[in-house]
Amino acid sequence: MKILKNLKISLRSLSFVLITLLSCSIAPQALAEDASFLSDASCPNSNYFSGLIDKFCWSCTLPFNLMGFTDDPPDGANDDSVCMCQDELGVPELGFSVGYWAPEQIIEVTTTPWCSPTLGGTMIQDDLTSMGTTGGGRNASSSTMATYHYNYFSNPVFKMLSMFMIPECDKDPGIVDLDLAYMSMLDITWYSDLLAMVFNADAVAFANPVTQAICMKDCAVIAKTGDPSDQNWFCAGCEGNMYPFTGNILTDNNAIRSSSLVVTRALASMHRRGLARTTYGKGAMCENVYSPMIPKPMYKVSMAWPKPEVDGNNGDCCHPIGEFWQKWGQGRKSAGGGKDNNFVYNIFRYNDCCVRYF
Repeated sequence: MKILKNLKISLRSLSFVLITLLSCSIAPQALAEDASFLSDASCPNSNYFSGLIDKFCWSCTLPFNLMGFTDDPPDGANDDSVCMCQDELGVPELGFSVGYWAPEQIIEVTTTPWCSPTLGGTMIQDDLTSMGTTGGGRNASSSTMATYHYNYFSNPVFKMLSMFMIPECDKDPGIVDLDLAYMSMLDITWYSDLLAMVFNADAVAFANPVTQAICMKDCAVIAKTGDPSDQNWFCAGCEGNMYPFTGNILTDNNAIRSSSLVVTRALASMHRRGLARTTYGKGAMCENVYSPMIPKPMYKVSMAWPKPEVDGNNGDCCHPIGEFWQKWGQGRKSAGGGKDNNFVYNIFRYNDCCVRYF
């Protein structure tokens, strides 16, 4: 009996030792997994390039306009068959017109400064000053304030895949691959509505009931026809107010609509600074031109992450600027893992160009 009793004690001691050793070996792994989850939640990896073929909206590159033969050019695009440009010596050269949609930019929208989901969830810098927010909270009302940041990439997919290489149609000859062109974190006007109004004083002219009524009509037209009007360049359609050009947005906790509005404001601010140019229309056949007002019909937008528009959208995997979010954004938001406050959008730009005969 004494032997059995000692054996039971030994087995209990051995079990205790084994449990302790297992706990010590599992704890660091669990902590590492938790830390990895927290890191992914603050700056997740979108795996953008792994889905460049099957999760990319290739149908958005259509229709193709050759010598004016297309049934659906954007508002303001060239519709002439023949065109003329000058060579380096100023001699006119005759040509034929070409117009097409091309994936040219990526805009990341995030509430974490310096975060880049496109670059593998990389924190470009570890300074989280002016941390973004998405509103909410126990005492928050139905209309809360959200603060977002964005990263603006040049993304010439056709060039990177060696597709559709026409020299006369290359509106950005110096850009050949993915390039981080702008970050809102470096823009002091992006944080302050008042400072943004100072640098974009025309916003004051549109802060009145008449303009708001026009923008409500603009939303109705876009929701019905899907065609944004270039005339109402001061409206963001159904997304909200175009001005001011900041990341401070009145939101109803709808991150899809808010992030889409940030994309529109980012493009508008790029045009105002001259960092984005107009590439369509008769005036841009030979070279891109400066336009301080955003030409809304020139752009189409497609969500690439967290849930690509390619998935479950009846073949329409891109939408015009200002489109009603419920037509394209249903089910696009995912809870947890940073997928509820980080978004990646592909930007398609319409290009008109003149291909010389000789």
